[in-house]
Amino acid sequence: MGVAAGAAFGVALAVSSMMQPARAGGPLPYDGPAPPPNVSVAFLYNQFASASTFYTANGTKLGNTHIQTDVPVLRFVHTFSPIDGMPWGVQVIAPYVSFLGNQEVGGGSVSHQSGFAEPQLSAFLYPVNHPSQDETVVLAYFLSPPSGSYNPSIALNASTNNWVNNFEIGYMHKVFGQAKGKRLDLEVWADGYFYGNTNVASGENLKTDPAAQFIVYAPYYFHPQTDAYVGLSFEKTFGGKVSLASGSNPAGMPLAGLAAIGGENNFTRIGVIAGSFLSPTIFAQAQLATDVQARGGAKNDIFFQVQVGKVF
Repeated sequence: MGVAAGAAFGVALAVSSMMQPARAGGPLPYDGPAPPPNVSVAFLYNQFASASTFYTANGTKLGNTHIQTDVPVLRFVHTFSPIDGMPWGVQVIAPYVSFLGNQEVGGGSVSHQSGFAEPQLSAFLYPVNHPSQDETVVLAYFLSPPSGSYNPSIALNASTNNWVNNFEIGYMHKVFGQAKGKRLDLEVWADGYFYGNTNVASGENLKTDPAAQFIVYAPYYFHPQTDAYVGLSFEKTFGGKVSLASGSNPAGMPLAGLAAIGGENNFTRIGVIAGSFLSPTIFAQAQLATDVQARGGAKNDIFFQVQVGKVF
């Protein structure tokens, strides 16, 4: 049943702590298998993150921090007839970012504004698809236009207000077991992000360097009839340094935003994952994780996401 939930690529949320670059929330294990042709899949995600510490780019820890978000995400995927035997399709993703309560960094309040993040338009292709061997390779491209909720006088925005080009490759293969039976899989995902400038004041722009993200999953499928699994997750991000594209300190830019210049918001995250089909066309997945390292941004004590999908 799991192949029906394929092509569920990561939700590249435009949530940014202190005006840092957007990064993907991450694919989940059902994203690995290639989906059947000419189907549609509707998704509802919810992601919750809570941080009590903030780390500057040089590693200085700022306690008395409270950054908490809840992000519901709508997503729609449609597949088409294969091209030379390669499954492919398109998708649209729409996240909404809610900041919960007062947001603080180092004991000081920071301004914040909830709203829609940039929508994402995506196409994907499976150049390698060997279900009998439990092996796939998938390529995806995401384009996010600067159309989310953004106010340059606000420190924490739902949007980063810039163009984002995201290139993704995923690889899945079984480590041991039977392809259609009980087995341990290995999934490796790599993303590259390329950003346009962000306008923060009249005549002033922020420049964001390219960033990279790596995600590894090790799901163990213990109930083949429903593709039920449990497993471990690992995530690491690099790059994304923020600097002024022109001029000096832009007039009117919030102090929190100025503090972020030079930061990269890199983190290392570990967690547990689980999922199952609830019926032949309805599935659910979840991840519970924590950040074990952070630089230039918030260090999440809790990151929890749950996903429900329906295949049509």
